[in-house]
Amino acid sequence: MTTITRNKKSVAVNPLKQSPPLGAALAFLGLKGIVPLFHGSQGCTAFAKVLLVRHFREAIPLATTAMTEVSTILGGEENIEQAILTLVEKAQPDLLGLLTTGLTETRGDDMDGILKTIRQRHPELNYLPIIFVSTPDYKGALQDGFAAAVQSIVAEDYGTPVGEIRELPLRQVTI
Repeated sequence: MTTITRNKKSVAVNPLKQSPPLGAALAFLGLKGIVPLFHGSQGCTAFAKVLLVRHFREAIPLATTAMTEVSTILGGEENIEQAILTLVEKAQPDLLGLLTTGLTETRGDDMDGILKTIRQRHPELNYLPIIFVSTPDYKGALQDGFAAAVQSIVAEDYGTPVGEIRELPLRQVTI
């Protein structure tokens, strides 16, 4: 005979462990040569870093734009630019994963415009694919951030290597 036991304890989910930026960072960390860059305050990145370091028990490379109260009000373009230039100089990544947090999403930073301006000011960054993912903390969960990052990674135009043909012939398949 089967006995059904009911748990008297409520289900408790820690919303901080379910943040979309954390999910996007996990997707980025699965690729070789990529560094996730959190566009937000240091606390957002520090939380994710502590959680991942405790889980994997090794150093996890996460970077932040380190938004302050002033840069939150006036805009974080300078913070993004400085963070990208510092990462290129120190870490020399093959790819850069730029993801937002609740702070910058609430403010409404124009990330596409900011990245376009940075690329115009620094043509030496043209070789570096910067993969942007919008991951507000207040919308979705860990798996939504992961899915958004994977979608952005697949949709990115990485350019054509020298000597390669851009258009590949399509093979017709009949069923």
